Amino acid sequence: MNAIRSHRNAFTLIELLVVIAIIAILAAILFPVFAQARDKARSASCLSNEKQIGIGLMMYTQDYDETYPTAYQYKNNTATTNGGSSGGYVHYTAVLHPYVKNEQVWVCPSDPNKGVRPDNAPCASWLDMVTLGCEAQVPRLSYIPNSAILPRKRGPQDAPNVVSIASVDAPADVIAIAEMTSNLNCILLGSTGQTNVEKRNKSHRPVNAMMRTATGGQWAGQSVADATGPIYAITKNEAQGALGWGGPSDSTATNGAGGCRSVSAELGYHIRFMEPGRHTGGSNYVFADGHAKFFKFDTTINPNNFLWGKSYYPTGQQILDQFGNPVR
Repeated sequence: MNAIRSHRNAFTLIELLVVIAIIAILAAILFPVFAQARDKARSASCLSNEKQIGIGLMMYTQDYDETYPTAYQYKNNTATTNGGSSGGYVHYTAVLHPYVKNEQVWVCPSDPNKGVRPDNAPCASWLDMVTLGCEAQVPRLSYIPNSAILPRKRGPQDAPNVVSIASVDAPADVIAIAEMTSNLNCILLGSTGQTNVEKRNKSHRPVNAMMRTATGGQWAGQSVADATGPIYAITKNEAQGALGWGGPSDSTATNGAGGCRSVSAELGYHIRFMEPGRHTGGSNYVFADGHAKFFKFDTTINPNNFLWGKSYYPTGQQILDQFGNPVR
Protein backbone atom coordinates (compact mmCIF):
# COMPACT_ATOMS: atom_id res chain seq x y z
CA MET A 1 0.00 0.00 0.00
CA ASN A 2 2.79 2.47 0.89
CA ALA A 3 4.52 1.73 -2.37
CA ILE A 4 1.35 2.48 -4.26
CA ARG A 5 0.83 5.77 -2.41
CA SER A 6 4.39 6.85 -3.08
CA HIS A 7 3.94 6.13 -6.74
CA ARG A 8 0.70 8.15 -6.89
CA ASN A 9 2.32 11.19 -5.18
CA ALA A 10 4.92 11.60 -7.93
CA PHE A 11 4.39 13.73 -11.08
CA THR A 12 4.20 12.02 -14.41
CA LEU A 13 6.25 13.23 -17.36
CA ILE A 14 3.10 14.51 -19.07
CA GLU A 15 2.13 16.53 -15.99
CA LEU A 16 5.58 18.11 -15.85
CA LEU A 17 5.45 18.99 -19.53
CA VAL A 18 2.02 20.56 -19.09
CA VAL A 19 3.27 22.69 -16.18
CA ILE A 20 6.35 23.78 -18.16
CA ALA A 21 4.15 24.66 -21.13
CA ILE A 22 1.86 26.76 -18.93
CA ILE A 23 4.85 28.59 -17.44
CA ALA A 24 6.24 29.24 -20.93
CA ILE A 25 2.88 30.62 -22.10
CA LEU A 26 2.61 32.90 -19.05
CA ALA A 27 6.18 34.10 -19.58
CA ALA A 28 5.47 34.86 -23.24
CA ILE A 29 2.45 36.90 -22.18
CA LEU A 30 4.02 38.68 -19.22
CA PHE A 31 7.53 39.49 -20.46
CA PRO A 32 6.30 42.00 -23.08
CA VAL A 33 4.04 43.52 -20.44
CA PHE A 34 7.00 43.90 -18.08
CA ALA A 35 9.10 45.40 -20.90
CA GLN A 36 6.34 47.88 -21.72
CA ALA A 37 6.03 48.81 -18.06
CA ARG A 38 9.78 49.39 -17.89
CA ASP A 39 9.71 51.52 -21.04
CA LYS A 40 6.80 53.55 -19.70
CA ALA A 41 8.66 54.13 -16.44
CA ARG A 42 11.74 55.32 -18.34
CA SER A 43 9.61 57.53 -20.56
CA ALA A 44 7.92 59.03 -17.49
CA SER A 45 11.33 59.68 -15.93
CA CYS A 46 12.52 61.31 -19.15
CA LEU A 47 9.42 63.50 -19.24
CA SER A 48 10.02 64.44 -15.60
CA ASN A 49 13.57 65.50 -16.53
CA GLU A 50 12.23 67.70 -19.30
CA LYS A 51 9.69 69.26 -16.98
CA GLN A 52 12.55 70.23 -14.65
CA ILE A 53 14.49 71.64 -17.60
CA GLY A 54 11.39 73.57 -18.65
CA ILE A 55 11.07 75.07 -15.17
CA GLY A 56 14.76 76.02 -15.24
CA LEU A 57 14.29 77.61 -18.67
CA MET A 58 11.42 79.74 -17.39
CA MET A 59 13.41 80.77 -14.30
CA TYR A 60 16.21 81.89 -16.60
CA THR A 61 13.83 84.01 -18.68
CA GLN A 62 12.55 85.70 -15.54
CA ASP A 63 16.11 86.69 -14.61
CA TYR A 64 17.07 87.85 -18.12
CA ASP A 65 14.33 90.22 -19.25
CA GLU A 66 12.09 87.39 -20.48
CA THR A 67 14.56 86.24 -23.13
CA TYR A 68 15.69 82.70 -23.83
CA PRO A 69 19.36 81.66 -23.76
CA THR A 70 21.28 80.84 -26.93
CA ALA A 71 21.93 77.20 -27.84
CA TYR A 72 25.64 77.98 -27.52
CA GLN A 73 28.00 80.91 -27.96
CA TYR A 74 31.69 81.05 -28.84
CA LYS A 75 33.78 82.29 -25.94
CA ASN A 76 36.02 84.50 -28.06
CA ASN A 77 33.54 86.14 -30.42
CA THR A 78 33.29 89.93 -30.48
CA ALA A 79 30.82 92.48 -31.75
CA THR A 80 32.56 92.49 -35.12
CA THR A 81 34.37 89.18 -35.58
CA ASN A 82 33.75 85.49 -35.16
CA GLY A 83 36.54 84.29 -32.89
CA GLY A 84 36.21 80.74 -34.16
CA SER A 85 35.46 77.42 -32.56
CA SER A 86 39.06 77.03 -31.35
CA GLY A 87 38.18 79.22 -28.39
CA GLY A 88 35.50 76.82 -27.26
CA TYR A 89 31.88 77.57 -26.51
CA VAL A 90 29.41 78.05 -23.67
CA HIS A 91 26.44 75.70 -24.03
CA TYR A 92 22.90 76.35 -22.84
CA THR A 93 23.22 73.50 -20.33
CA ALA A 94 25.99 75.44 -18.55
CA VAL A 95 23.97 78.65 -18.66
CA LEU A 96 20.98 76.89 -17.09
CA HIS A 97 23.03 75.21 -14.36
CA PRO A 98 21.99 77.71 -11.65
CA TYR A 99 18.42 76.54 -12.29
CA VAL A 100 19.05 72.86 -13.15
CA LYS A 101 21.86 71.74 -10.86
CA ASN A 102 21.50 67.95 -11.16
CA GLU A 103 23.60 66.68 -14.09
CA GLN A 104 21.51 63.51 -14.35
CA VAL A 105 18.47 65.57 -15.35
CA TRP A 106 20.17 66.11 -18.72
CA VAL A 107 20.20 62.36 -19.47
CA CYS A 108 17.05 60.53 -20.57
CA PRO A 109 16.90 57.00 -19.03
CA SER A 110 15.60 55.72 -22.39
CA ASP A 111 18.65 57.04 -24.26
CA PRO A 112 20.72 53.96 -25.24
CA ASN A 113 23.87 56.12 -25.28
CA LYS A 114 23.18 57.42 -21.77
CA GLY A 115 23.61 60.89 -23.18
CA VAL A 116 26.09 62.20 -25.74
CA ARG A 117 29.43 63.77 -24.83
CA PRO A 118 30.41 67.37 -25.75
CA ASP A 119 32.60 68.36 -28.72
CA ASN A 120 36.26 67.34 -28.84
CA ALA A 121 37.62 69.50 -25.98
CA PRO A 122 35.39 69.58 -22.88
CA CYS A 123 36.55 71.83 -20.05
CA ALA A 124 38.06 70.31 -16.90
CA SER A 125 34.98 71.73 -15.20
CA TRP A 126 32.02 71.77 -17.53
CA LEU A 127 30.89 75.02 -15.91
CA ASP A 128 34.06 76.88 -16.97
CA MET A 129 32.67 79.68 -19.12
CA VAL A 130 35.90 81.71 -19.24
CA THR A 131 38.88 79.52 -20.18
CA LEU A 132 39.46 79.52 -23.93
CA GLY A 133 39.92 76.33 -25.91
CA CYS A 134 37.33 74.14 -24.19
CA GLU A 135 33.59 73.52 -24.20
CA ALA A 136 31.38 74.41 -21.22
CA GLN A 137 28.72 71.73 -21.69
CA VAL A 138 27.19 69.08 -19.43
CA PRO A 139 29.23 65.82 -19.70
CA ARG A 140 26.34 63.73 -21.07
CA LEU A 141 23.35 65.17 -22.90
CA SER A 142 20.06 63.76 -24.25
CA TYR A 143 18.22 66.99 -25.10
CA ILE A 144 18.68 69.42 -27.98
CA PRO A 145 17.21 72.95 -28.39
CA ASN A 146 15.11 74.26 -31.27
CA SER A 147 17.13 77.01 -33.01
CA ALA A 148 13.93 79.02 -33.57
CA ILE A 149 13.83 79.58 -29.79
CA LEU A 150 17.44 79.01 -28.71
CA PRO A 151 19.60 80.04 -31.72
CA ARG A 152 23.34 79.62 -31.72
CA LYS A 153 25.53 82.73 -31.48
CA ARG A 154 29.01 82.11 -32.84
CA GLY A 155 29.62 85.68 -33.93
CA PRO A 156 28.25 88.48 -36.12
CA GLN A 157 27.45 86.07 -38.95
CA ASP A 158 24.70 84.43 -36.90
CA ALA A 159 21.17 85.66 -36.37
CA PRO A 160 21.68 88.69 -34.14
CA ASN A 161 18.77 88.45 -31.79
CA VAL A 162 18.11 86.39 -28.72
CA VAL A 163 14.45 85.43 -28.61
CA SER A 164 12.02 87.05 -26.18
CA ILE A 165 8.90 85.40 -24.85
CA ALA A 166 6.88 88.31 -26.23
CA SER A 167 8.05 87.58 -29.78
CA VAL A 168 6.80 83.98 -29.70
CA ASP A 169 3.19 83.56 -30.72
CA ALA A 170 1.58 81.01 -28.38
CA PRO A 171 4.68 79.76 -26.48
CA ALA A 172 2.65 76.79 -25.25
CA ASP A 173 2.50 75.57 -28.86
CA VAL A 174 6.16 76.01 -29.85
CA ILE A 175 8.85 73.42 -29.11
CA ALA A 176 11.89 74.78 -27.28
CA ILE A 177 13.80 71.54 -26.59
CA ALA A 178 13.56 68.07 -28.17
CA GLU A 179 15.27 64.73 -27.52
CA MET A 180 18.68 64.17 -29.14
CA THR A 181 19.19 61.39 -31.68
CA SER A 182 20.39 57.97 -30.55
CA ASN A 183 22.27 57.53 -33.84
CA LEU A 184 25.76 58.98 -33.46
CA ASN A 185 26.18 59.03 -37.24
CA CYS A 186 23.72 61.92 -37.23
CA ILE A 187 25.90 64.24 -35.16
CA LEU A 188 29.51 63.20 -35.81
CA LEU A 189 31.79 65.14 -38.11
CA GLY A 190 35.03 63.65 -39.40
CA SER A 191 36.82 61.93 -42.25
CA THR A 192 36.37 58.54 -43.82
CA GLY A 193 38.33 55.97 -41.84
CA GLN A 194 38.08 57.80 -38.54
CA THR A 195 36.46 56.02 -35.62
CA ASN A 196 33.54 57.58 -33.75
CA VAL A 197 35.98 58.49 -30.97
CA GLU A 198 38.15 60.42 -33.43
CA LYS A 199 35.30 62.32 -35.05
CA ARG A 200 34.10 65.63 -33.67
CA ASN A 201 30.80 65.50 -31.91
CA LYS A 202 28.17 68.09 -32.86
CA SER A 203 25.98 67.48 -29.83
CA HIS A 204 26.07 71.21 -29.06
CA ARG A 205 24.22 72.22 -32.22
CA PRO A 206 20.51 73.06 -32.17
CA VAL A 207 17.85 71.38 -34.27
CA ASN A 208 15.14 72.82 -36.51
CA ALA A 209 12.39 71.54 -38.80
CA MET A 210 12.81 73.94 -41.72
CA MET A 211 13.84 73.86 -45.38
CA ARG A 212 15.37 76.30 -47.85
CA THR A 213 12.78 75.70 -50.62
CA ALA A 214 9.26 74.33 -50.79
CA THR A 215 10.58 71.01 -52.09
CA GLY A 216 13.68 70.61 -49.94
CA GLY A 217 17.20 71.84 -49.30
CA GLN A 218 19.14 72.38 -46.10
CA TRP A 219 18.26 75.39 -44.02
CA ALA A 220 20.71 75.74 -41.15
CA GLY A 221 18.75 78.51 -39.49
CA GLN A 222 21.81 79.92 -37.82
CA SER A 223 23.49 82.60 -39.93
CA VAL A 224 22.73 85.98 -41.46
CA ALA A 225 22.76 84.29 -44.88
CA ASP A 226 19.94 82.04 -43.75
CA ALA A 227 17.90 85.10 -42.86
CA THR A 228 17.44 85.95 -46.55
CA GLY A 229 14.68 84.40 -48.62
CA PRO A 230 11.68 82.34 -47.52
CA ILE A 231 11.74 79.55 -44.95
CA TYR A 232 9.60 76.43 -45.35
CA ALA A 233 8.34 73.89 -42.85
CA ILE A 234 9.91 70.50 -43.40
CA THR A 235 7.59 68.00 -45.07
CA LYS A 236 7.01 64.46 -43.87
CA ASN A 237 8.60 63.16 -47.07
CA GLU A 238 11.83 65.10 -46.51
CA ALA A 239 11.91 64.31 -42.80
CA GLN A 240 11.64 60.62 -43.59
CA GLY A 241 14.76 60.82 -45.71
CA ALA A 242 16.69 62.82 -43.13
CA LEU A 243 15.71 60.57 -40.24
CA GLY A 244 16.04 57.28 -42.07
CA TRP A 245 12.39 56.26 -42.19
CA GLY A 246 12.69 54.88 -45.69
CA GLY A 247 11.94 58.10 -47.55
CA PRO A 248 14.20 59.82 -50.07
CA SER A 249 17.65 61.02 -49.09
CA ASP A 250 17.81 64.72 -48.33
CA SER A 251 21.05 65.20 -50.27
CA THR A 252 23.28 63.59 -52.85
CA ALA A 253 25.83 62.56 -50.23
CA THR A 254 25.97 58.96 -49.06
CA ASN A 255 23.70 58.20 -46.14
CA GLY A 256 24.96 56.05 -43.29
CA ALA A 257 23.13 53.96 -40.72
CA GLY A 258 19.65 55.12 -39.88
CA GLY A 259 19.55 57.42 -42.89
CA CYS A 260 22.15 59.82 -41.43
CA ARG A 261 25.35 60.83 -43.12
CA SER A 262 28.07 58.47 -41.93
CA VAL A 263 30.93 60.95 -42.40
CA SER A 264 29.66 64.49 -42.03
CA ALA A 265 26.99 66.20 -39.95
CA GLU A 266 27.63 69.48 -41.76
CA LEU A 267 25.15 68.94 -44.56
CA GLY A 268 21.57 67.76 -44.60
CA TYR A 269 18.62 68.81 -42.52
CA HIS A 270 19.26 69.63 -38.89
CA ILE A 271 16.12 67.68 -38.03
CA ARG A 272 18.43 64.65 -38.10
CA PHE A 273 19.94 65.80 -34.79
CA MET A 274 16.76 64.89 -32.87
CA GLU A 275 15.11 61.57 -31.97
CA PRO A 276 11.57 61.26 -33.39
CA GLY A 277 10.41 58.02 -31.76
CA ARG A 278 12.21 57.19 -28.55
CA HIS A 279 9.06 56.38 -26.59
CA THR A 280 6.62 54.03 -28.35
CA GLY A 281 6.29 55.96 -31.58
CA GLY A 282 6.96 59.46 -30.29
CA SER A 283 9.18 61.63 -28.11
CA ASN A 284 8.89 64.15 -25.31
CA TYR A 285 9.29 67.87 -25.93
CA VAL A 286 9.80 70.96 -23.76
CA PHE A 287 7.71 73.90 -24.98
CA ALA A 288 8.53 77.58 -24.89
CA ASP A 289 6.23 78.17 -21.91
CA GLY A 290 8.15 75.55 -19.88
CA HIS A 291 5.71 72.63 -19.96
CA ALA A 292 6.72 69.23 -21.37
CA LYS A 293 4.59 66.78 -23.31
CA PHE A 294 4.74 63.64 -25.48
CA PHE A 295 3.99 63.96 -29.21
CA LYS A 296 4.34 61.79 -32.27
CA PHE A 297 6.77 63.47 -34.64
CA ASP A 298 4.29 63.55 -37.54
CA THR A 299 2.02 65.70 -35.39
CA THR A 300 4.75 68.25 -34.70
CA ILE A 301 5.35 68.98 -38.41
CA ASN A 302 1.69 69.20 -39.45
CA PRO A 303 1.55 72.57 -41.31
CA ASN A 304 -1.91 73.18 -39.85
CA ASN A 305 -0.48 72.90 -36.35
CA PHE A 306 3.27 73.34 -36.83
CA LEU A 307 4.92 73.05 -33.42
CA TRP A 308 8.45 74.14 -34.38
CA GLY A 309 7.48 77.81 -34.65
CA LYS A 310 5.22 79.97 -36.76
CA SER A 311 8.25 82.17 -37.44
CA TYR A 312 12.00 81.91 -37.18
CA TYR A 313 11.93 84.14 -34.13
CA PRO A 314 15.55 85.39 -34.09
CA THR A 315 14.87 87.20 -37.39
CA GLY A 316 11.06 87.33 -37.41
CA GLN A 317 10.66 85.53 -40.75
CA GLN A 318 7.42 83.65 -41.29
CA ILE A 319 7.58 79.91 -41.92
CA LEU A 320 5.64 78.75 -44.97
CA ASP A 321 4.07 75.45 -45.99
CA GLN A 322 4.92 73.85 -49.34
CA PHE A 323 2.21 75.94 -51.03
CA GLY A 324 3.68 79.21 -49.79
CA ASN A 325 1.08 79.82 -47.08
CA PRO A 326 2.08 80.67 -43.50
CA VAL A 327 1.96 77.62 -41.25
CA ARG A 328 -0.65 77.63 -38.52
